[in-house]
Amino acid sequence: MREIGIRELKADLSALLRAVEAGEQVRVTRHGALVAEIVPAGSSPARERLRELVAAGKLTRSSRPKPARPPRPLRGGRPASAIVLAERDEDR
Repeated sequence: MREIGIRELKADLSALLRAVEAGEQVRVTRHGALVAEIVPAGSSPARERLRELVAAGKLTRSSRPKPARPPRPLRGGRPASAIVLAERDEDR
């Protein structure tokens, strides 16, 4: 990962964005302290870590497809807070 200062970022922004578009990740610093990380759109450290775990065989992807819409919430007779308080009181 390349590391650049804010002055260099301002001077070479177009070239830097082309490099990021090509897959490079860049750290931006101010007086040596990390200010930001510029990564290609659609990528994130969490996604990269998941890919590494899958590649290492430590994690497997779900065999079920992701639902098109989230499930509808259940309509209960009591508010959730009342249910939580009742469960808490049962444990005493």
